[in-house]
Amino acid sequence: MRDSFTEERLGPPQQPVRLFNLLRALGYLALGGWLLYTADRPMAANAMLHLSTKARLILGGILVLYGIVRLVRAFPSNSRKSRPDDLS
Repeated sequence: MRDSFTEERLGPPQQPVRLFNLLRALGYLALGGWLLYTADRPMAANAMLHLSTKARLILGGILVLYGIVRLVRAFPSNSRKSRPDDLS
């Protein structure tokens, strides 16, 4: 059996999956940005997860980087021109 790419075997991803991937990437970017933005502000007394300023900066940075990776991986699949042999 010859090796083939997953997209060749399974067909192109459907539109809802593409949209979900973009929204997920934007969600990671938003959450990471919010953590970075509010890192120096005091947390509420009844917060579920108490994090120090340094921990919030680290977690926010990781989430922003992961969101960028997800966005880079999701974007080419959305901007790709459809080929005539693609299924709609």
